[in-house]
Amino acid sequence: MRRSPLLLVSLQLMAWPARAALAQETPADPADKIADAVSAAPAAISAEATVMDWPSEPGGGMVELRKGSNAWVCFPDSPGSPRNDPMCLDPSFLAWARALSARTEPAIESVGFGYMLQGGSTASNTDPFAETPPAGGTWLEEPPHVMMVVPDPAALEGLPTDPENGGPWVMWQATPYAHVMMPVEAEGEASADR
Repeated sequence: MRRSPLLLVSLQLMAWPARAALAQETPADPADKIADAVSAAPAAISAEATVMDWPSEPGGGMVELRKGSNAWVCFPDSPGSPRNDPMCLDPSFLAWARALSARTEPAIESVGFGYMLQGGSTASNTDPFAETPPAGGTWLEEPPHVMMVVPDPAALEGLPTDPENGGPWVMWQATPYAHVMMPVEAEGEASADR
């Protein structure tokens, strides 16, 4: 059963006030927002995805910018984030995101994926609710990546948790929101010997 993207509560609303001062220039034109949102995933996914825009103010509703024909939902750059971080999520990852926003235990029924091919940033690799880095800390700059969530986050125990390890890592290990971050090469970054 396809879950409505309108049920998704913005992941970023929790951090809106603290991060608003860090916001980069976010596209304002709907066509620019759609172009940014679909840059988060391969065209085979994003070309037919629904595109939703973040609420214009805390507590506001999300706005559908484009109706899609597949189960994916893409979002443009998040207001308040320090870098461009559009994302595209499948239904399982949307369920995970709703649980994170509501601070409830995720009820993931199948493996889910999300794309962030522009990369992203997060305040903490260990605390899913951190709004800013700890005193003296810096934002974790995430490379372009694919995310994976599994029904039982305990299955991810023992995997690397260091984002600097050069390969996949688990973000927010030992929380119900643990998920795998899998770096991918951005377009044009492939090695010359291929």
